[in-house]
Amino acid sequence: MSATLDRLTAALAGRYAVERELGAGGMATVYLAEDVKHRRKVAVKVLRAEVAATIGAERFRREIDVAARLQHPHILPLLDSGQADGFYYYVMPYVKGESLRERLDRRGELPVRDALRVLIQVTDALAHAHAHGVVHRDIKPDNVLLSDRHALVTDFGVAKAVAGSDNLTAVGVTLGTPAYMAPEQAAGDPHPDQRTDVYAVGVLGYELLTGRPPFTGLTPQETLAAQVTRAPEPVEARRSGISPAFAVVLMRCLAKRPADRWQTADELLAQLERLVTRRGSTPTATRQLAGLYPSPSPILLVFLTMVGASVLLGAGVLVARRGSAEVPQLGRRRPVTIDPGVEIDPALSPDGRFVAYVAGPVGQTRLQVRQVEGGAPLHVVREPSGAERFPYWTRDGQRVLFQSRRGIEIVPALGGPARLLVAAAGATPIPGPVAPDGGHFVYASHDSLFVASLENPARRFLTTGKELHSFSWSTDGRWIAFVSGNVQYVSSQVLGNIAESSIWVVSADGGTPVRVTDDRSLNVSPVWEPGRILLYVSNRDGGREVYRVALGRSGAPASEPVRLTTGLNAHGISTSADGKRLAYSLFTETSNVWWIAIPAPGSGPVSVSQARALTAGNQTIEGFAISPDGRWLGFDSNRSGPQQVYRVRLDGGEPEPLTRDSMDDFRVTWSPDGLQIAYHSFRGGRRQVFVANVEGGTSAQVTAGADDQRTPEWSPDGRYLLVHTNTYTSPALHLIARTPTGWSAPRLLPLVLGSDTVAPQPGFNATWSPDSRYVACFCDGLVVIPVAGGSARRLVRGTSAGRVDWSDDGRTLYYLSSDATGPTTVNAIPAAGGTPHVVVRFDDPARPWHRYGLRVRGNRLYFTLGDLQSDIWVTDLEPR
Repeated sequence: MSATLDRLTAALAGRYAVERELGAGGMATVYLAEDVKHRRKVAVKVLRAEVAATIGAERFRREIDVAARLQHPHILPLLDSGQADGFYYYVMPYVKGESLRERLDRRGELPVRDALRVLIQVTDALAHAHAHGVVHRDIKPDNVLLSDRHALVTDFGVAKAVAGSDNLTAVGVTLGTPAYMAPEQAAGDPHPDQRTDVYAVGVLGYELLTGRPPFTGLTPQETLAAQVTRAPEPVEARRSGISPAFAVVLMRCLAKRPADRWQTADELLAQLERLVTRRGSTPTATRQLAGLYPSPSPILLVFLTMVGASVLLGAGVLVARRGSAEVPQLGRRRPVTIDPGVEIDPALSPDGRFVAYVAGPVGQTRLQVRQVEGGAPLHVVREPSGAERFPYWTRDGQRVLFQSRRGIEIVPALGGPARLLVAAAGATPIPGPVAPDGGHFVYASHDSLFVASLENPARRFLTTGKELHSFSWSTDGRWIAFVSGNVQYVSSQVLGNIAESSIWVVSADGGTPVRVTDDRSLNVSPVWEPGRILLYVSNRDGGREVYRVALGRSGAPASEPVRLTTGLNAHGISTSADGKRLAYSLFTETSNVWWIAIPAPGSGPVSVSQARALTAGNQTIEGFAISPDGRWLGFDSNRSGPQQVYRVRLDGGEPEPLTRDSMDDFRVTWSPDGLQIAYHSFRGGRRQVFVANVEGGTSAQVTAGADDQRTPEWSPDGRYLLVHTNTYTSPALHLIARTPTGWSAPRLLPLVLGSDTVAPQPGFNATWSPDSRYVACFCDGLVVIPVAGGSARRLVRGTSAGRVDWSDDGRTLYYLSSDATGPTTVNAIPAAGGTPHVVVRFDDPARPWHRYGLRVRGNRLYFTLGDLQSDIWVTDLEPR
C-alpha cells in the first residue's frame, strides 16, 4: 500500500475498512471500502489535499448536511462525510455496473428507446438539482452510471457559483469537458446557468444516438472554438430512423444562444416525456417536489464544485418500486348521465349507491341526485336560488351540502327545503366535505379555510392560501386536502380553465399546509382512499388523468405518483366511503372564432345565428386578435397539445404556429407594426408576459414578478403594454413602457373614480382607445380611464361578462353583458357616455358565447363560440 492509503486506512479504521483505490480524478481519489457498521460496500471519495485546503473544515461541515439533501432516484446519493487526519471525505454507495461511457465504448450507439429513457432520467435528475440551485456543468457519459434500466448522475457540483475558481485553477482543476461544454462555457462566461446543462444533455443525446459527440477529432482548443462558432451536423444525418420530433428536441438543446434552447430542464423533460407518450408507453421519469428542502447556499455550490471528480462508480443503488401490487385498477365503467350539455361535480353517497351532481347550462346548473344503477334524476332543491354547485353528502347519506348564490346550503338528499349554513358575504363561499365525525364541514371564504358546525354558526380557522377550492377530508379525520390556484377551473364562468394548480394537505387542527404536488401543471380534485392515500386529477403527462400518491405521517408524499388511467380526460372525481367505487365527470370543450356584421344604427339587434365561422376544429381558443393590417387572425389554441399562439389569414388558409413552448401560451396581442406579438405564459406557477417576433426567433420575457401578470394589450402608438397584475387577489392594471434597450418595470395605472379608487374586475379585459389616450375596462362597471391621469368615467354599472373593445374611430365601445334572466348580448355605448343598446343577441342555444373573446374591426364583431359537454361515469376500483 502507498503511504497515503496507509494513512487513510488508519484514519478511517473502525468505520470504514479501506480495500483499494478505484480511480483518481482532478479533485479527488476514490477508494473501495467496507462499511463496518452496516456491512456493505461503499465508495469513499477523498478530496485532494490542495483542494481541501481551499474549502476549510468549517464550510465542509456546515454544507455537507445540505448537500446530502440532494436526493433523487437518478442522483447517486451521499451516505456519510467527515474529516479525519487531514482528509476530507464523503461516502457514496458502491454499485457494481458500468458507466454510460463504458457502455458506449463496449457496444456503441444505443437503441433509440434506450437513449430516450436515459435522457429522460438524466434530465429528471437535473430538474431536481436546478430546483435546488445546483447546476452540474459537466454532464457527459462518464458521469452517468447504469444500474439495470436506471441511470444515475454522479459528480453534481460543477456549479455556477465558483467563487473559488481562481484557487481551483491554481491547483490544476479544470471545470467542464470541452466536447460537452456549452458555447458560453467555452467562451469563458463566469456565470453559466441551467441552460448550460440543457446544452450538455443535447450533446449526450447526440452521442447516445450517433456514437460520438457533435465535434470530434479536434484538439481541446479547437473543440472549444467549434462549440462557439460551428453548427453541429443534424443528428438525423448521422443516424437515420430517428423521429423528426426527437431530432428537433435534441437540436434545440444545441442552439448556440442560450435563449434559443429549452429554457429549463423541466421544459426539456416535458418534451422528452411527450416523445415516450407518443410511442404508447408511460413515462418512466417522475419529478420530486421542489421546495421540500432549502435551496443550497452559494458556499454549498462552491463545496459541490470541489467534490466533483471525473471518477466513476458502477451502478448498484437499489431503486425501490413502491407498492405496485397495492395500486388499484379501474373495473367496469358505466355512464350515469348521457344527456347533452354539462353534468359535473360528481359526489358519491357514502354507500356508493347514489351520485349527486349538478346539470344544466353553465351558470344555471341545478343539483340532482341519481341512482348509480339507473333511474330518473331527482331535482333536489325545491326553490332554487341561482346556480347550484359543489355537492357533498353528510356521513349518514341523508343530506347534501351545496353552493348557491345565497352561500352554502344543506338540503335533504331526496328533496325538500334547503337551510342556509354560511351566507355569502362579498365572495360566495366554496363548500367542502363533512368530517368523519358527521358534525362539521370545511369551506373556504376569500383566502381562508374554515371548519364549521352543521348545526350552529360556530366556525374555526384552519389556514390561508391562494384561490382555495376542491376540498377533501381524510377517512381518519386527521387531514384536509385542498387545491391552491386556478379556481377558474371549477368556476361556472370559465369552467375547465387551462392553468397550473397544486394540491396541499393541512391538519384538521390547523397549522402550516404541506405541499403534495408541484404547480407546474394542473393538479385538482383530491379525494382520499382509506389510509393516507390520495387520488387526484392531473395533466402532468398531457391529458387529464387520475393519479394516486401515498402520504407519510407528516403529510408529505411518501411515494411517487402512479398514473391509474390513460385517455380518461376527467374533470373531477369522487369516491365512496370504502374507497371501492369511483365517480368521475368526463369533460370536453371546444371553441372557435366567429364573426358577424354590426347592424346599422336604428336597425335593432341581430341574432348570433347569423354569425359565420372563422376557425373550425376540435380545439379550445381562449383569446385572439386581428393584426393591424387586417390580414391575420392571431389566436391561442390547443390544436397541437399545449395552448400555443397561431396565426391564420382572415381570407382562409392553414394556421401557422408563432410559439412552440412546452408551457401554455395565451391571449395574443399585436404590435402596431405587426412584426411582433405579446402574450402571457406560465413560469414558476405564475403568469408572465412575453414578446416574440412574428417571423421567428426567440421570445423575450417582459415581466418576472411574484404576482400574476397577464392579458397584455399593446397600445396603438407602440409605447406601452397594458397588463393585468395579480388577478383574483388584488387586481390592478400596470403599464410597461418600451425602451431602447427593452421594457421598463411595470408602473401602476391609477384607477380613480371621483373620490374612490377602484380595481379591475378579476379576469376581465382592458383595451386601448385607437389614439392611445384612454383605457376601457370593467372596474365596478364599464369605466374609461385617462392614461395621462385624472378621474375615470363610469359608463355602465355592473355586468357579468365584461369584455370590451373600441370601434375603429374610437367613438363607440362594444361590450358583453350577461345575467341569469336572459341571453348574453353585445351592447354598444358612445365612448363619451350615453344609453347603451343591444347589437347582438346570443339567443341560439347551439351557439353560446365562450370565455374571453370579443374584438371589433371595421364593421365586424369577432367573438368565440363554444361547446361544453360533460357526463358522469362510475367505475369500481379493483385490486390489480
